Amino acid sequence: MVTGNFKFRTRRSGGDVALIRCIKWLVVAFAILIASAAGAADRQYLGIVPYYAPEKIWALFSPFAEYLTRTTGTPWELKLFSTQDALVAGISAGEVSAAFLGPVPFGRITRKVPLRPLLVATTPEGHPWYRSVLVTTDPSVRTLKDVRGKSFGFFQGSTAAHVVPLRMLADAGIAPEMYKTVFLKGQDKIVDALLKRDIQAAGIKKSLFEKFKGMGLVALLESDPLPNFCICGTPSLKPEIEKKVVAALLALKTRPGESDHKMVQGWDDEIRNGFVATPAGYLQATTILADDFEKFTTR
Repeated sequence: MVTGNFKFRTRRSGGDVALIRCIKWLVVAFAILIASAAGAADRQYLGIVPYYAPEKIWALFSPFAEYLTRTTGTPWELKLFSTQDALVAGISAGEVSAAFLGPVPFGRITRKVPLRPLLVATTPEGHPWYRSVLVTTDPSVRTLKDVRGKSFGFFQGSTAAHVVPLRMLADAGIAPEMYKTVFLKGQDKIVDALLKRDIQAAGIKKSLFEKFKGMGLVALLESDPLPNFCICGTPSLKPEIEKKVVAALLALKTRPGESDHKMVQGWDDEIRNGFVATPAGYLQATTILADDFEKFTTR
């Protein structure tokens, strides 16, 4: 009788090993597919009012979307639109959960789609209000009366660079037929045109004037305080995600020397100064601006 411990070993063929490896890869791929599907289902889209060219918006706001993804635990992605009307259609169709809008677009869109202003962007000084400034680089233009017969630049649909300048000119008794209207595709384009003397005057946001005034821009008239850009929730934004977004944006510390100052330097000027709760009177102010849009730009 033979006693002892015996171990039986089987040898797998090359085909068996390949089959096992294939099964393992299929399991991994299936797991990745499930995870991707879950991520896609949870993915939120942020719409940006088109006040720059799409490639510039993508470059300046992608880090912002990445910040929201990192701090809320929910994937966020930009969804760009070529026009404000396309953005309105996208919001109506439930294509975006939140949108970043200027005060005039916000006031206009809320007449068509119910939006909730979640937070308002602040100026470098921390205020949720800003000003528009009528400016020139032409030495012969020193008062608004001197604008007569000159070319005046606008960025169509913009609060600071179209609607408010039209109102300021009208209040000064200067009708559109008294100057040459020139439309440009952004406030940055307006500044370029002013510096090149392609236009003689324009209206721009005060922060932009402050940035370039050392290059020859001269202020003619400053507006009253205006409501700033806002992050707003659309009907498709879930309450639990809204709370996370608000908390993440209020937690930003953007002042020089603070923890997030370096991070936000690559963000757009409109968002790099942080956000505050929507101030009293914001909705009324945006409504007035929307009325001005209809009054001064649809003649």
